[in-house]
Formats: sequence, structure tokens, C-alpha cells
Amino acid sequence: MRKLSPEFKALLDSEISRLCWCWTITRADDVTLGFTDHDSDLLLDGVTHFARSGLTPSALDSREGFAIDNSEISGALDHESLNSEALAAGEFDGAKIILRRVSWENPDVNDTVWAGRFGKITRSDTGFTADLVGPAEGLNRASGRVFSKMCDARLGDGRCGVDLSIYPEGTTCPRTFEACKSLFDNARNFRGFPYLIGDDAMQAGPESLSLRDGSSRYV
Repeated sequence: MRKLSPEFKALLDSEISRLCWCWTITRADDVTLGFTDHDSDLLLDGVTHFARSGLTPSALDSREGFAIDNSEISGALDHESLNSEALAAGEFDGAKIILRRVSWENPDVNDTVWAGRFGKITRSDTGFTADLVGPAEGLNRASGRVFSKMCDARLGDGRCGVDLSIYPEGTTCPRTFEACKSLFDNARNFRGFPYLIGDDAMQAGPESLSLRDGSSRYV
């Protein structure tokens, strides 16, 4: 639950709406742009937020815990800094964005509704739609190596280390430990885990006659 300032809460409780939307966008090149759906430009945090931007947010999905809080934003290409050429050049790819509800009478009275970055941007002749990616999405992204019996290096690359010039053109590798050892004499650079047990072995119980002294099962 967000803590609202008394001034902002008073605006919410008022029967007359004095709030507008403001979008603050910071590109990867540190250029910061502001847009608002108010009918006049607003100065917020030292950034002029231009009116008539045509930006419209969809319903925001903001959740507790580690759930992904994504949404999207649509807009018309009617400002010189937010046009089809700039989008096509990737100037807004991954840009950070802050969405706020702002008092158009006193922009210092505002509340941050959502913060994240641009995801996929889809352009049309007259406008665009951009996915808004929340900060929780990074926790849902797989990272690091995958543990597998197969080698995850490419034959001849820096991690593999095999000199392809000494092998016939078109030589391939099945990426098994046996092939690495017998065909390429390169076992020391094998990038897989040949002794990784499978699900069957992991779930199997010990046999009554098996040796259980902690030694390797591979001799």
C-alpha cells in the first residue's frame, strides 16, 4: 500500500478532479523527455512535460511479491522527439519510464503510480504501442549456464579450444564426452557434465548389495 502525502490525498478526496497523467521517459543516452495529457505543458522535476502527446496507458498490473507487473502504453506520433524515425532507430528501446498522477495546479504534488521500462515497441502509420516492463520481470529471467551432459561450447570456439585447421572441412562434434575424448583428444576442455545423474538414478533407492562408502560411482 502506497503512502500518499496529505496534499495528494486531499486531491483524491475532492469532488473536482485536478489531476492529470505525466510520463517521464529517460532513454539509454540519458536524454529525458516528459509528456502529459493535460492541455498545457507542465514542469515536473525540472523536466518540461509536453501537452498533446497523445499517450494513453492501459490498466496497470502492479502486484505484490515477485509477480510481473507489466502493462502497455499507446501514443500518437505528434511530437518531434517522439516520432517514427526515432522509434525505428531504437532511440527508445529499453528506455526507463515513470508514470505519475500529478496536480496540474501544483506539479510538486504528485504520486508515482508505476515505474519500469519500455519493452517491445510496435509502430503504425500514425502511432505506436509499447509494452511497459516492470522491475519484477528480471527475477523471472533465466540466467547462467544450463547443467547438461552435453557440451555447450561450439566446436573450435574459445571455450572449446580445438584447432579446426587440423581436421577436414565440415567436421562436426556430437558434443558428447566420449567424442571430445576420443575424436578430438580434448577432454580437459569439455564444457558439459558427463557424470551428471539422470532423473531415474536420482529417484532410485539404494540397492541392498550396493557399496555406499561415498566414493565415485564412475571408475
